[in-house]
Amino acid sequence: MQEPQERDQARNPGRRARVASRTDRRKWIQCSRPNPDASLRLVCLPYSGGRASVFRGLAAELPGDVEVCAVELPGHGRRLAEAPMTRLGPLVGQVTDVITDWIRRPFVLLGYSVGALIGFETAHELARRGLPGPEALFVAAARAPHLRSARPPLHQLSRAGLIEGLHRLAGRHNDLLDNEELVDVMLPVVRADLGLDETYDHKPGRPLGCPVAAFGGSEDWTVPRPALEAWREHTTGGFSATTLPGGHFFLDSSPGLFAEALTARIKRLGDGRKEGS
Repeated sequence: MQEPQERDQARNPGRRARVASRTDRRKWIQCSRPNPDASLRLVCLPYSGGRASVFRGLAAELPGDVEVCAVELPGHGRRLAEAPMTRLGPLVGQVTDVITDWIRRPFVLLGYSVGALIGFETAHELARRGLPGPEALFVAAARAPHLRSARPPLHQLSRAGLIEGLHRLAGRHNDLLDNEELVDVMLPVVRADLGLDETYDHKPGRPLGCPVAAFGGSEDWTVPRPALEAWREHTTGGFSATTLPGGHFFLDSSPGLFAEALTARIKRLGDGRKEGS
């Protein structure tokens, strides 16, 4: 005689595949300070070429009751042996599955650079599936999704052209790009991530219902203040825009200041939940 779960899986083979692969999804999430009793989980999506560990310094600066759950994308960090994904739609579908399976509510999505697009589309995908969404969407170093960059695309350039473009993107010479062995490993991943952004086709739709908080670097020429402010158009909830010292990678150069700004926004969310209860 079949158990109830077996009968359910027999009727719904899609669910069977989902249950069978659930354990595999643990490789997607890294929590440098696991906290089962956290009052909030911050789900972090990295910039192009970034691994989950880029959020480790930020996690150390945030309050102890905030659990940072960093997403390790295919082809990145501990998953370097896997092929990186080159189209946003399929990646968003998988990230949404992982959040549904593994992230306890309440949670906030934090996307950095191309991670902001992934977070934005993931919030919409949760809504399309009729699932509980994030308490808020935090976006950093990213133009609003309806505004595409005026710079020439980088992901199809030659090796030398792409390296030169990455120096320009950082706003300074990046010594890591002088390491030939490291470049051989990382350049295909960076190229794929840039393709996610540069081939993105925004489809106008219903704004998100959750608040959106945008963060930018004062010296980031790729995301001027108006492009940061334009995220306002994508929410019917509250909106804020904060400028921090630094260029495109202020996460790396000013993690303490970024953590302070995030903490202030998280506190406002908590105050709002208390008022609504």
